Amino acid sequence: MIRFIITTTFFLVIGLLGYNYIFGTAEEKEQAQEIFSKGAEVVGAGAGLLKSEYQKYGDGKYDGALDNISNVLSRLKEDDGELLREIDSWEERKDDWDQKKIDLQERLDGDLDSINKEKLKKAFAALENERKILENEGKQLKEKAE
Repeated sequence: MIRFIITTTFFLVIGLLGYNYIFGTAEEKEQAQEIFSKGAEVVGAGAGLLKSEYQKYGDGKYDGALDNISNVLSRLKEDDGELLREIDSWEERKDDWDQKKIDLQERLDGDLDSINKEKLKKAFAALENERKILENEGKQLKEKAE
């Protein structure tokens, strides 16, 4: 949206200057001519700056900065890779937990008379503990990712 506004304003100013240069009064033509000449000076100065900076780039002025940026990007890539591996590991353990929950539910839905209630309580307690651990680890991974 901002790009559109800036572009529209730029072309509006150029159009207005062109109109004044061609169809304006003598004063407006003179003002447009002055602005165009200053604009040409700015463009020329900008081109000169770019040429000198390109020469400095060729001479190695920015090599250190580019190396630093490369190192930072490499470290970020490594850190993100580590985070992605941690997230994948967490998701696998969560999938295992989901499967354990489904298996326990199927055993529960099966034959209620043959189920050892003590074993069932222990299984549910273990499943709940594992859920809490996964939930905490998931929160920590989320904070790392942000």
